[in-house]
Amino acid sequence: MPLNKEIILAIDGGGTKTDLAAGEGNGRIDFLVSGPSTNLKSRPENTVKADLYRMLDSLFLESDYSKEAITAISVAAAGGDRLEDKVRWREWFLDYGIKPRDITVMNDCLAPLTAATKRKEGLVLIAGTGSIAYYFKKDGRAIRAGGWGYLLGDEGSGYDIGNRALRRVLESHDGRRKGGGALCASVLTHFGLEGPMELITYVYEANYPREAIAGLGRKVIELAEAGNNDALAIMAEAIQELERLLSAIYAADAKSRNGSLVISGGLFQSTFFRQAFESSIRKAGHQQAVILSHYPPVIGAYMCALLEKMDHISDEIEENIAKSWQAAKTIKIDGGLVDE
Repeated sequence: MPLNKEIILAIDGGGTKTDLAAGEGNGRIDFLVSGPSTNLKSRPENTVKADLYRMLDSLFLESDYSKEAITAISVAAAGGDRLEDKVRWREWFLDYGIKPRDITVMNDCLAPLTAATKRKEGLVLIAGTGSIAYYFKKDGRAIRAGGWGYLLGDEGSGYDIGNRALRRVLESHDGRRKGGGALCASVLTHFGLEGPMELITYVYEANYPREAIAGLGRKVIELAEAGNNDALAIMAEAIQELERLLSAIYAADAKSRNGSLVISGGLFQSTFFRQAFESSIRKAGHQQAVILSHYPPVIGAYMCALLEKMDHISDEIEENIAKSWQAAKTIKIDGGLVDE
């Protein structure tokens, strides 16, 4: 590696997995690393730190990077706008031996927003393992709704959908709800179980029950697309919850309606779910353009690092990003899942 080559590390830490992109200041992405979740509210701090270091170890092993070549780090993490989490992320990199000029730790909502718009302002709605709506203003202030985690909220998320499905299965098993046989059979098949009673052990003794339940959300959407009435009802309830998040933002600041709405997260990867969501918000009178970025959030985190040094992402830099990110060498650490 040339001595004057400066490297940017960008991290998108989600509830299901963590992505790391390593690239140059001209927009060339060299490496993409995928690993386990780094959500500090659902996994122990020591485990998160160890997994981050495994990702960094793999990056330095596969590349010709030196730690001294890392000039900037941009972290988009769940809770990244909380002071205590900012401090922890910074300390982890310094303890690892990386001492860049800039370490920026931000809320993970900024990554998909910037990936879609090349700016750090606007309205974004995330529906993945968890759910949250965020409106970032030009003056740096922000308004949020949701994002309280699976124990206190995350309505409309993959976890919420999976949890609603499990409750329906158990209610049907108890006789508290009529029907639901097809949903029950699909849920048990998804988990590889024989009967509803096995769900107790499977869920409560899972290493990461949140991820197990959230993963069921995608199956429920598949069932809804196939016409299952229970799944359709669950999906409709989830979409209503996402609309409530948006309505709270609109009520707090009417200007949030003026621009586009960026959507992100694993649920919106389903064309069926995305179209149902858009149809629902149109019926509710929300006419904003809806944007789903063709870049993953980690590329948005990388763009955020660039925007710390420049006014905008130039066409030349974006062209370099577009040409390089899918061709970048991919490294996968055990524990990372396919998508959030």
